[in-house]
Amino acid sequence: MELIVNQKIYYSNKEWIPVREVATSLIALESIIRQTPEVLEGMFPGTRVDLVEVYINELKSDSLYEDIVVKFLFGSQEKLDEVITNIRERIGMDNIAKNPQLLSAIILVMILTGGAYYLGKDKSSAPEQKTTIEANNNTIIQIGAGHVEMDAHDFKTIIENAVKDKEKLAKNAIQIIKPAKLDPNATITFEDNSDLSISSESIKAMPSQIQEAEEEEFIEDFENIELEIRAIDLDSSKRGWAVVVPSLHKKRVKLQLDPTIEPEDLFDKRKISAEVTIIFGRDKEYKKLPKLVFLRKIIEENKR
Repeated sequence: MELIVNQKIYYSNKEWIPVREVATSLIALESIIRQTPEVLEGMFPGTRVDLVEVYINELKSDSLYEDIVVKFLFGSQEKLDEVITNIRERIGMDNIAKNPQLLSAIILVMILTGGAYYLGKDKSSAPEQKTTIEANNNTIIQIGAGHVEMDAHDFKTIIENAVKDKEKLAKNAIQIIKPAKLDPNATITFEDNSDLSISSESIKAMPSQIQEAEEEEFIEDFENIELEIRAIDLDSSKRGWAVVVPSLHKKRVKLQLDPTIEPEDLFDKRKISAEVTIIFGRDKEYKKLPKLVFLRKIIEENKR
């Protein structure tokens, strides 16, 4: 069974918007909407949304008006009835579909949270940019929390915890905002409610694009470190070898042997202590991540 919620979104641009920008923003909006079931499940414990589908009901080029249809799919009519009863008891309405502004508030908070997250990491941005977006976001959070009779802090926390990939959220948020950045006075309004809007100041404060960080690599030498052998290739000292460095990371890493090391010395070994040089990169949280281990010398064998 399904629960249908419409979302009416208005970009107040005075000039035409390129189709490419509209298409990109719609795809980004769909990506964010697909994360809303986790938010709803957090707000209404016991609720489980099996699938969410997003459709365009109407699109107008006078400024930019988008009428989006969001379908939340449930496993059965009984599960859908449970959700409706849960929400009715919480916010006193017959159907969440009759209160599209709740979903609007959730989407807006996700967009603004994504923008603020990126600006918090971007050292080149001015502090005022993040402050502007957070002020706008706080207004939306208060409105959304009011719809579910929830504390504003709890409402915000549930949304933030539901988003697992903050980097992706930031990228989508910037793509959604991008068409409005073509007009310095444009706003983005949901459900014809001026309170449920992204202000022109927030739109200006949002970055135009995410600067992809160049991959950073660095090298460290280790004089005595344990390696767990995971793959060997006696025919080559460069290909087919892999280890785990348990003191650094659980990830399996490519191993390369110094020409002075005989591959047969590692045959049937599960663990060794060694002198190594390790090339590191960074993971999504900017933590050190081994990428390649160069084995210079075996200094001790650990037998199992």
